[in-house]
Amino acid sequence: MPAAPEAAAAGQIRRRVRRWTLPAAVTAVAAALDGRSGAFALGDGTVRQVVFADDAPPEIVEAHQGAVLALAAAPGGGFVSGGDDGRVVLTAAGAARQIFHEPRRWISHLAVHAPSRTIMAAAGKAAIGLDPAGIVQGRWEGHPSTVAGLALNPAGKRLAVAHYNGVSLWWLASKQQSPTRLTWKGSHVALSWSPNGKYLMTAMQENELHGWRVADSAEMRMAGLATKAKSLTWSQDSRWLANSGAEVVTCWDFSGKGPMGRPPSEICPGDGALVTAVAFHPKVPIVAAGYEDGTVRLGRPGHVRTTVLEPVGTGPLAALAWSPSGDQLLAGGDGGGAALFDFSEA
Repeated sequence: MPAAPEAAAAGQIRRRVRRWTLPAAVTAVAAALDGRSGAFALGDGTVRQVVFADDAPPEIVEAHQGAVLALAAAPGGGFVSGGDDGRVVLTAAGAARQIFHEPRRWISHLAVHAPSRTIMAAAGKAAIGLDPAGIVQGRWEGHPSTVAGLALNPAGKRLAVAHYNGVSLWWLASKQQSPTRLTWKGSHVALSWSPNGKYLMTAMQENELHGWRVADSAEMRMAGLATKAKSLTWSQDSRWLANSGAEVVTCWDFSGKGPMGRPPSEICPGDGALVTAVAFHPKVPIVAAGYEDGTVRLGRPGHVRTTVLEPVGTGPLAALAWSPSGDQLLAGGDGGGAALFDFSEA
């Protein structure tokens, strides 16, 4: 367990920081499964790879003919990306290789389950299952609108698809099935499955969260956000769900009977700036938060003190990602700002 992030609750932390100004907006970030490198996806179609132990600037890889819309660590190493060119691309060792193409569709979302080597890609109203070589393992279609989010359960056996008016649940092993529909009227714009597999949560266009307990479809609603929450993140133990969309990080407590009827823990006030991205540390209950003014803060649910990290450009933070060990934090923004915070030497 890294010592440095633990110090965030006390407002003290040591780190090494590398920052860059990239030529296009950062749309997504990811850390490789081996914990040795990270990547920034850009609106100009490139993926910029950075080696954690190296002082070299990010390596430029021409991945897409258009904006990169989604990025994730690939099951076999490297990174998998989706773009508005309809392509799914594997980037590894400084080279890009197309593994799937869906003509006239955007690959808008990706979900990866590393143990089963499953890659799910959203293309229009369809969710498409791929293996690391790009061979199609299945298609899940018939959704009422364009797919707005994908999530695989912790076992990698069940797929959740967010769309207009709710979420559809599919069993990956069943070729002939009707999905289980979790219905709530409105536009669902983000989706997250808790690490323990018990809860599914969505963020909505209507500035609120909605969720379900998977076992019995019991519903939860959290309203009153300042704006729509584009970013959701769970603590590793599934106790806390944090979201963007306010001038603080809102953390909902799922212990015991869950969050309904209990006030959330509000942490990391942003000096008037809205929170635009959140990411829980993979081992300790520390939240990294990015803001619309390009700043980054660390905090812990239930604690007052906040650690302010170096700013990442001047535009809104679009994405945050921790390495598997929690020793590194990647951050990227709409203005092309990018940063790697390394806590391993602290």
